[in-house]
Amino acid sequence: MKNQIALPVRQARESRISLWLNRENYIFSALMEERVSNRQAVLVSQVLASFSILSCSFFIHWLAAVACLCWFTCSVLLCKKGGLR
Repeated sequence: MKNQIALPVRQARESRISLWLNRENYIFSALMEERVSNRQAVLVSQVLASFSILSCSFFIHWLAAVACLCWFTCSVLLCKKGGLR
């Protein structure tokens, strides 16, 4: 009989998510020509989405543009903090 360690459900899910985030993302790695993890790919995707919404929000309302500008700024800062330069 094998010795098995039973992890709590929350810890098991967190480890699966962290394992997935640390794996290499092949699409972004091919585009950027260097190793990019899934965590970095998610951060880059967030920056791209926030920039797209920011560019469209200028035509809607100035308050929406300010809110989207804050989101874009936070996304860029998270991207820099997450290991992308």
